[in-house]
Amino acid sequence: MRTRYSTAVYVAIFALSLVSISALADVSSHVKSACKSDYQRYCKAYKVGTEGLRACMSRSIKRVSNVCISALVANGDMTQAQADRVKAQKAQAKRPTTKRTTTKKRTTTSRTTSRKKR
Repeated sequence: MRTRYSTAVYVAIFALSLVSISALADVSSHVKSACKSDYQRYCKAYKVGTEGLRACMSRSIKRVSNVCISALVANGDMTQAQADRVKAQKAQAKRPTTKRTTTKKRTTTSRTTSRKKR
């Protein structure tokens, strides 16, 4: 009984690995063209379609262009919810922050004026 269970687990793991390997090689031409500049800028050390490239793009996702993110969603590499979160984070990062300025309190010294007696 235990042998059948372990064999089923190994077959499932093997099947998942085959699916993921074929998914790595399947990068659409739309994603390639939409993400070309981002790829060149952030991850040019990796070959297209490799797991290393996917990991690099994931690490750099906050800097990736919105055009590339939309192409990744269309290709099924990213969900719309993930894309919306990234875009919201990018928009929040672009908002100008107000800088608090501290003003030094002026201390006034009391000057005594001496009146000359006439």
